Amino acid sequence: MKRAYADIPEGQIHYRFEGTGEPILLLHSALASSNEFTKVMPFLSNAYCAIAPDYMGNGDSDPAPFQFQIIDHARTMISFMDCLGIKNAIVVGEHTGGKVGLEMTVTWPERVNRLVLSSIGYYQDEAGKKVKDPPNFRDKVEIKPDGSHLMMWWKRAGIWGHPLDIVEDRFLEYLKAGPRGEEIHWAAYTYDPGPKLPLVRCSTLVLSATHDPFYVVAERVHQLVPESKFTIIENGNIEICRLMPKEFAKAILDFLNASNK
Repeated sequence: MKRAYADIPEGQIHYRFEGTGEPILLLHSALASSNEFTKVMPFLSNAYCAIAPDYMGNGDSDPAPFQFQIIDHARTMISFMDCLGIKNAIVVGEHTGGKVGLEMTVTWPERVNRLVLSSIGYYQDEAGKKVKDPPNFRDKVEIKPDGSHLMMWWKRAGIWGHPLDIVEDRFLEYLKAGPRGEEIHWAAYTYDPGPKLPLVRCSTLVLSATHDPFYVVAERVHQLVPESKFTIIENGNIEICRLMPKEFAKAILDFLNASNK
C-alpha cells in the first residue's frame, strides 16, 4: 500500500492506494480518514485498484477553504478523480461517505460506474429520526490552554466501546481534523438523501450491519434506490471496516462479481 498527494483547485488531497485495474474509490465516514480502509484494501486490491482519499479537513489533506457541505466534498472528489486521470470509478461510501458518493452519483452520473452505500445516515426518515447521537457528539471543540480539549476528543473516539487500538486511531483522526472537524458531521446531518436516492441509475448495493445505528433505515434506503441489491453483515457495527474488513470486502466483491455477469 502506498500513499501520495493529489493537487486539486482547493488544495492537496492525501490518499492511499493499492492494486491495479478498475478503480474503486473508498470514501470514509465523518471525522475519519483513509486509514479507515487500510485493512479492507488488501482484499479489494487483488482484483481492483483500491483508492482511499482523505476529505479536505480530514486526515492528512489540506483544510477545507470554507465550511463544506456534502456537495462540496463530492465536487472535490470529482476533482481528485480528474487529477488522477480517472474517467469513472466504482464508489464505496461508508456512513457520511455514502452521502458523498450519492451526491457524486446523482450530480455527475457519468463518473460513477457502480455504487455501494454502506450504513448511510438518513435522519429524515421516520426510523432515522429515532437515531440519537451521544450527548455533545457533534459540538465544536474549543482549544484549551490546559489541553483538556484532548480528553473530549478521546472520549468521542472511545464512545462506542471499541478496542483500544481503534480508539487510538480515531483519536488521532479527531486531532488531525482539529476544532473545525465537526463541520463534516454538521454537513452530513443536514443532508437529506431521501430525494436523491430514487435518482440513482447505476447498479447499487445497499449495505449495512446489524449493530450499526443506521441499520434501522437500511431497508428504506434499499427500497428508494431503483433495483438496488441489499446485504446485511451480521454482528457488524459502526466500525465494520476496521473490525470486520474481510466481511466488508467480501460483500463488496460479491456484489461486483454478480454485476459483472
